[in-house]
Amino acid sequence: MKVIKLKDKQEIILEYIRNGKSQRQISRETGISRETIRKYINEYEKNLVELGSIKEGDELIKVDLIDEIVKTPKYKTGKRQKRVLTDEVIDRIKFYLKENENKRLNGLSKQQKRKRIYMKL
Repeated sequence: MKVIKLKDKQEIILEYIRNGKSQRQISRETGISRETIRKYINEYEKNLVELGSIKEGDELIKVDLIDEIVKTPKYKTGKRQKRVLTDEVIDRIKFYLKENENKRLNGLSKQQKRKRIYMKL
C-alpha cells in the first residue's frame, strides 16, 4: 500500500480539475488505486457543493470546508489486538509449513493451507 501525502491528494484533485484527466489516467500516472482517486475527487466535489451553498456571513463554515478539502489523508486502522509472536505460534507455523511440504511431495498441492494458516492461528 502506497502512503499518500497531502501533496499527492492535492495533485490528484488539480490534475482532475485543471487538466481534465480521467480517474483512470491519473491512476496510471500516479500508481494510486482508482478507488482512492475516486474517493478524493468525490470528497472534493461534495465539499465544493457545500461551499457554494454557504451564504455571505458564514465565514467559519467556509474555512472549515476549505480545511476539510486540503487536510492530510487518513487511513482506517483496525481495532485488532496486537498479538505477540510466541514460541508456541512459531511452532504452529512450522507445523503447517511442514504439513504443506508433505502434501506437495505427495501430489496434493491443492490441499495445502496457504491463507488458512493465518486463519488457524
